[in-house]
Amino acid sequence: MGLIERQTRLPREFRGYALNVAARLEASLPHFLLHLYYTNSLRRQNFFAFSTEIDLDHPEDFLRRIEMQAPDVLADVGHLDPLAQVARALVLLKPKRVLEVLFGECPDGLLGVFSRFGSQPVYGPETYRLAFELFSDPRHRHRAKVLGQLPGQIRPEHVTVAASLDERLLHRSVLERCHPREVAALNRFVEMIVDLCGATPELIRESLDQLPVGSTGCRMTEWAEGWLARQVRLPFEPPIPKTDPDLKLRLGADLISLGRRFRNCASQRQSFSFVGECLIYEVTIPGEPAVVELLRLSSGTEVRWVCEDLLTVRNRRVKPETAAAVKAKLDQHGVLYQSLTRPPDDEQALHRLLDHHVRPAWDERAIAEREAGGAILDQMLDELEEEVHGREAA
Repeated sequence: MGLIERQTRLPREFRGYALNVAARLEASLPHFLLHLYYTNSLRRQNFFAFSTEIDLDHPEDFLRRIEMQAPDVLADVGHLDPLAQVARALVLLKPKRVLEVLFGECPDGLLGVFSRFGSQPVYGPETYRLAFELFSDPRHRHRAKVLGQLPGQIRPEHVTVAASLDERLLHRSVLERCHPREVAALNRFVEMIVDLCGATPELIRESLDQLPVGSTGCRMTEWAEGWLARQVRLPFEPPIPKTDPDLKLRLGADLISLGRRFRNCASQRQSFSFVGECLIYEVTIPGEPAVVELLRLSSGTEVRWVCEDLLTVRNRRVKPETAAAVKAKLDQHGVLYQSLTRPPDDEQALHRLLDHHVRPAWDERAIAEREAGGAILDQMLDELEEEVHGREAA
């Protein structure tokens, strides 16, 4: 049998707070720093955790813990100064024992997480203590389990996110995608979907299970947008009661349906309805179909609503009689509005004399251009529908 050549381990430097501690121990025990440069990642991480937990100006407490946990390590070293004893103990102690001395115990799974931190000190020194708390506290068992499910190297932000996420969001896919600065928003969002979408822990879990695992560079935005279509209520009382027979509030999936039927951008208003900035109502008054968009205005504790727009199919202006009927409804519910009908000819003439920029919706030239463009668009859409229906029939 031939000899197996042992792979040479190359030195790996490190910097920052851990190097400062290592330099002080090197001064008391020569070659200690060289040992750290050549040792494996787990032992290096143990030392980095030591650097965040122990004050070298007062090493007596650490030495007392070693005497209780592993008295043989300090045998026959009484002639060395305290820092040299500390350095020697770090060299001789096994990784698990080092963590037991540092934290009082080494719970299951903690050693594996430390070994996956890589070879460099984590940029958040508090990460080591936080990881210990996750694995040692029975209340955080689920958080520790999800953290352990991550493949490959574990980064400090993984630990921070696992410790901070709402319990209902603890999932491998979330930990892979979420940045610590997004945690507060996600926690708030999950509360909102419970209130506005009727989400249960089971439904939230099912939606997270549909996210692909192992994806890099992905965000939680697509998952969050998926919940917008499930909205069924508002975070406040709507300005127009649900009992009104002529103005129907459209939320969530209804906005998608509305956008298809009216060929407008109602589906893009889902997030606005979700956060309560603006609302879309479908006009069901007999006659011309129309859509009303209401904008939320506030001053202190007072909240008012204003009609931002009133349009019919394909974002065209409504007829005067439709506008008059909607205005009466808005007056009934205390909703403010600008002029919803085309200004009289004499008023338009005055605007032209003053070079006053009227709303494009009422400008004759803009109306003509829009109608011409709308006719072309209508023809294109009709042809597209015929093509789609033809393929479905085939």
